[in-house]
Amino acid sequence: MFSVLVVDDDVQIRDILKTFLRSQGYLVSDARNGQQAIEMCKSGKFELFIVDIYMPAKDGITFIEELLKFSPEAKIIAISGGEQCHFFTSTVKLNSAVSKGALVTIQKPFQLEKLLSIMKEIII
Repeated sequence: MFSVLVVDDDVQIRDILKTFLRSQGYLVSDARNGQQAIEMCKSGKFELFIVDIYMPAKDGITFIEELLKFSPEAKIIAISGGEQCHFFTSTVKLNSAVSKGALVTIQKPFQLEKLLSIMKEIII
């Protein structure tokens, strides 16, 4: 089974993604921020990461930078709806995620089928 770690501070997003991806046959874990995700990475192996950019404790950009230090082969999809009070900064941060190592970015809201299609392309 292909293992995925969903990192997002929004519990509803995590739950939707977990339910959907599990129904598609993926083994899915989740973390509420980058700090928790780093701790989980130390004790588990994940093949794909779906990472929100704006999170408390440790944001997605910082998580991506730290993850790639000890797991340079990590496959990362960055997602973002923008900061609560600065919606239009989302694309800037998503572009930054690519420069830090994310393979693909998706702006929220997105269709689950689009995410699944992107995942299939990445894991081939």
